[in-house]
Amino acid sequence: MDNKVELKANGKLIQSSSSLVTLLRVESGYINDKGDVYDKSGAFIDFPRELGSKTRSNLDTSSVAKRFTNKSVGCFVHERRNYSYYHWTYETLPKLIYLSNNRKEIKVDKIYFHYGFFGHHYQRQALRSLGFNFWQILDARRIKSLMAKEIVVIKLNESRRNPSLELCKTIKSAFIKRSATRSFRRIYLTREHVKSGRKVINELQLRELLRAYGFQTIIADNLNVASQAKLFNESKYIISPHGAALANIVFCEPGTRILELFNQVDKSAWSPLYSRIAETCSFELIPLSPIPLSPKQVVQDGKSRHRTNFDADLSAIKAILTDWGL
Repeated sequence: MDNKVELKANGKLIQSSSSLVTLLRVESGYINDKGDVYDKSGAFIDFPRELGSKTRSNLDTSSVAKRFTNKSVGCFVHERRNYSYYHWTYETLPKLIYLSNNRKEIKVDKIYFHYGFFGHHYQRQALRSLGFNFWQILDARRIKSLMAKEIVVIKLNESRRNPSLELCKTIKSAFIKRSATRSFRRIYLTREHVKSGRKVINELQLRELLRAYGFQTIIADNLNVASQAKLFNESKYIISPHGAALANIVFCEPGTRILELFNQVDKSAWSPLYSRIAETCSFELIPLSPIPLSPKQVVQDGKSRHRTNFDADLSAIKAILTDWGL
């Protein structure tokens, strides 16, 4: 693909050399909290975005809320369900990493985030780790539209549902500068502290079983992003209920063994996200069914099957640990 393709008289579409992202650069452009991009005359630019491109009316440029006439603004405006650590890791981080790695060529003074919520500790930590300052952040909840000397829209070229090996390596290399020479840790990721469900009802018995096999119980939320990356990179065996903490398997070394505990007996309801990442990165991931809940327990745990608490199948877990040679 040609490196620079004219999109409009006032907009350039640039395919990055990494193939992971596409950039749209608009001189004296406009953008709003919906991710709609306009040139300096207010004409809509039909840019193929992650949420799909739609036809829009021209913009009344006099109505724009904020103007940065001397600053370039990098725009991350096409995110969904950004409150999830998984979505942040596989949708947003690759774009931030690309921007950080190419900061001399793609100089931006401000970063405009279209998020339902911005301020999670892992978001702030990742920004700091990648060399961005919190004062650079513009929140679309507060600034509904803006104009800048240059608008730089960054689009991820692949789906978060099936990350490529290149995407996984990009995320890993940003936080793991030197891989562990030997992965040795055995960790269990608890969800005991979360409010959203999918907790292990018989967790005390599960922890007691795993402790006998040398597993350490971890609350991933208590660790910063760099520490989580290091922990997973050093881990050889990982057991966890299905949840966002497993997004960190991207930092593991090939050959890592993972046991993912699901809260539903119906396998058609299981999310394939982490199985796909494991296959891409040469990990061994085993998905495991729970002990079926009684109807009374299901009602007590709430209406959403996705959030139902569950009993882990300790006998099956013990058999898997034996198969692993532990």
